[in-house]
Amino acid sequence: MSRIRILDESVSNAIAAGEVVENPTSMIKELIENSLDAGSKEIKLEVWNGGLDISISDSGCGMSKEDLLLSIERHATSKIFTKDDLFNIRTYGFRGEALSSIASVSKMILSSRTEDTQNGTQMNVLGGKVTNLKDIQKNVGTQIEIKDLFYNTPARKKFLRKENTEYLNIKDIFLREALANPNVKFILNIEGKESIKTSGNGIENTILEIFGKNYLKNFSKFSLGYLGNANLFKANRDSIFVFINGRSVKSKIVEEAVIAAYHTKLMKGKYPTALIFLEVEPSEIDVNVHPSKKIVKFANQNAIFDLVRGEIENFFTDDEEFISPYIEIENEFEEIDTKVENTKNNFLDINDFKDGIQDFSQLSVVEKEEYAKKDYKNIEVEKESFTNVNNKIKTFDSVRTDTENNFNLNEIKEDSKNIENFDSSVKNIISIDNNKVDINNDIVDSSKNSKYIFNQEDTNRGKIFDDFSSLKNIDFKVIGQVFDTFILVERNGLLEIYDQHIIHERILYEKLKQEYYNHSMSKQNLLVPIRFELDPREKQLALENIEIFSSFGFDIDDFDKNEILLRSIPTMNLRDSYENIFREILDNISKNKDVDIRENIIVSMSCKGAIKANHKLTIEEMYSMVAKLHEVGEYTCPHGRPIIVKMSLLDLEKLFKRK
Repeated sequence: MSRIRILDESVSNAIAAGEVVENPTSMIKELIENSLDAGSKEIKLEVWNGGLDISISDSGCGMSKEDLLLSIERHATSKIFTKDDLFNIRTYGFRGEALSSIASVSKMILSSRTEDTQNGTQMNVLGGKVTNLKDIQKNVGTQIEIKDLFYNTPARKKFLRKENTEYLNIKDIFLREALANPNVKFILNIEGKESIKTSGNGIENTILEIFGKNYLKNFSKFSLGYLGNANLFKANRDSIFVFINGRSVKSKIVEEAVIAAYHTKLMKGKYPTALIFLEVEPSEIDVNVHPSKKIVKFANQNAIFDLVRGEIENFFTDDEEFISPYIEIENEFEEIDTKVENTKNNFLDINDFKDGIQDFSQLSVVEKEEYAKKDYKNIEVEKESFTNVNNKIKTFDSVRTDTENNFNLNEIKEDSKNIENFDSSVKNIISIDNNKVDINNDIVDSSKNSKYIFNQEDTNRGKIFDDFSSLKNIDFKVIGQVFDTFILVERNGLLEIYDQHIIHERILYEKLKQEYYNHSMSKQNLLVPIRFELDPREKQLALENIEIFSSFGFDIDDFDKNEILLRSIPTMNLRDSYENIFREILDNISKNKDVDIRENIIVSMSCKGAIKANHKLTIEEMYSMVAKLHEVGEYTCPHGRPIIVKMSLLDLEKLFKRK
């Protein structure tokens, strides 16, 4: 008996569907591209149940009854005719598999009408089989309703991600298609609520409508698209958008060219934001690499790399001020921040390591307890009732800009200040008179004296120390600070070099982690809530984790289409604007998707709270930092970088050719 057999049609269709329709996002991409190929100038997408139920309608040319019946057959297409057409593709779709594959794994209703007919046609399809066909009244164009995607392939349905994750992916592909086709009107509704809407009035309007004013004012136009300055640097490559002949694609060659051109302007671990539009002769590219059509191959990759890199570098040469203003703003902010903090010369005040109103004579910031071995899944986020802020929100109505109308680009670029410039007194709610702190000598156990640079008899100090001469039982010697960045220490017969930023970051990380597990993190309400823009992906990420952010002191509200409202902040000294810090947190969450979101928040807050390089320290502060670090007992930063570099006497002697 023959062992080889031809598969049943339903099986082969399911296999084909698995290649084309991996998830709701891939299905939506195919349907949008079909609408674009039909010449549509308006596309509306409605999504429910994480993308398992959708409706997409367009104003394209539509399909006749005969074409409607053929559209769900495999390899049925109007876009190519011969084999040679595969090497000269000028349409989005070309295989004729999308509708057939989707129909085989869903319950589908297709409605369409062409301009030369009075009535439209509605067709019901179940598992790839037509169950009903009738005439209907309809406008010119096509509407496709998908119900219960993967209803007959439970294994594939089982491995779909959470609804919020699927929505995030759908938003991403939708905004990419909108950017690729700025002259087409796009509308995305998720669970009945408008999420993305573009007017189809050109690329700059589309950027404004999708990303908001902040992006537009920090973009600069160049020969191949738009480049973002340092205010738009991100933690991953997801904001390098590449479009080839109007098709949104992933191209490592183009991405590497962009990064290479930005090389000297990028901060470590950061990537630029850019929109790159390339027109390439269809015969010079291959879009048939993968069923998703997300990846393209170039006949001459080196030429593409050199073109993109060269054009960006030429732009930087012509516009030397493109990046530099950001650095100036940073320096200005740091100076202002120092003034707000009463020109403190030290890396922390007494509040940085307080545990309520406790004994501040101790260096201990954490006890290495069981919390270090816990994971976040056992921690419950306490739900808090959100204060009604309608009255506060109304105060912003008078200053809102109607982004649906035409805009003046110069005006947008000038409107660089947001309403977050609230009274500086908000930042310093907690104040402690250090001279009135009572010391409990019983707290220190004699068995632990070796962990501290003070003994039990030390009872009073100032912000960090009042009297340097009171230091006792020191088992290390601080030599000094070099380059205002590194601390030199002699300990255990070795020369140790400490990175001051990482020391402080590690200490704050341990402190914040302990406070989170103890549910002792505090926050303060802002007198004037901070309103700022996020791109749709960032906003979705923020709103789906609203309770977690609240547990860390960030109370946020959904405000406008592209905006959120920050109503409260943690009561800790963070060395940046709260808007920048919140963006940084979202950026890190997006970059480190496999890391628990709470861990990402703690890492981001400890990094932003720590002193930076080029910050002068007193000898007392250096002693305190080193001692606290050794009590914590962890010698890498939360990112994994080493804190200490050690050199022996022998190492030094070898350097000087003594040995």
